Parts: sequence; structure tokens; C-alpha cells
Amino acid sequence: MENQPVTPPSVMSVGLRYGSILAAVSIIYTLILVAFGANPFIQDWKTYVHFVFIIAIVVMAQKYYKDNGDGYMPFGTGFGIAFVTIIVSMLIGMVFNIIYVKLVDTGAMEAMYEKIRMDMEEKGQGEQADMAIEMTRKLFWVFYIVGSLFWGAIIGLIVTIFTQKKRPVAF
Repeated sequence: MENQPVTPPSVMSVGLRYGSILAAVSIIYTLILVAFGANPFIQDWKTYVHFVFIIAIVVMAQKYYKDNGDGYMPFGTGFGIAFVTIIVSMLIGMVFNIIYVKLVDTGAMEAMYEKIRMDMEEKGQGEQADMAIEMTRKLFWVFYIVGSLFWGAIIGLIVTIFTQKKRPVAF
């Protein structure tokens, strides 16, 4: 019997699978935070815990690709898996967050704006606080998307540096 070459899963299929898993983990994490009275939109230590989830799931996605393929994963493929995973998670998470702030906790965004005001006044920037809050009100979801893509790319690049496995070059 001949050895058939192993066809690895597609970048998109792995990204969709693990992006959905990351979204589910992120939503559960958000609900746990809310259950303990935390506002998930206020940036603090909770953000760093979420980064740990992102990194772990991207590593799992890349491992899945290598385990279900020929064992190799070039850098571009690994970055693609990471980026698709994060985009899928971001889109699902954005839908969840919009529903959450519109229907469940309509005061969550106001609490975040108030925290921005307090932080800026503490730094002596009280005059700029109103302008910053107004811009955040208008562009929050744009910042959400751009920030997710930016940090997703950074995480994807860094993780893939360590998880890539190049195919040996035959001489």
C-alpha cells in the first residue's frame, strides 16, 4: 500500500473552528466577569487575562493544523490561522457585545465613559475629557475592530514565530 500524501486542513477551516471556540471562551469569560460585578468594557487586568486565552487558543489552532496535516506549518500559514481565528472571534464577540450593551446592561458603556473621565481628570486633562468621550462614543466600534485586528496581528506574528515548523529542504 502506498503512502498517500496527507492533505492538511485549510487555514479557513481551522480559523473558523478555533475562532468560534475563542469567541465562546471570551463570551463565557465576559459573563463570569459580569456575574462578579465587573464591567467588561473597562480596561484593566481583565484584558491581560483575555490575552492569555487568545494566545492559548491560537497555539491550539496551529497545533491542530500540524497534527492533522503533515506535521509542518510555514510561517505564513501559521499567521493566517492566527489571524482568521482572531477575526472570527472578534466578529462573533462584537455581535455579542452589541446585544449585551443594547439589551442586557445599557449602563455598561456609560460606566466606561465615566471611568475615562475620572482617569483623565486624575491626570489633569479634565478639559479634554469631554472631547475624548464624545469621540469614543462615535467611534467605539471602529476602535473595537481596529484594536482587535491590530492586537490579533501582533499576537499572530509573535505566536507563529514560536510555533512554525518549516519543511526541511531536500538537497
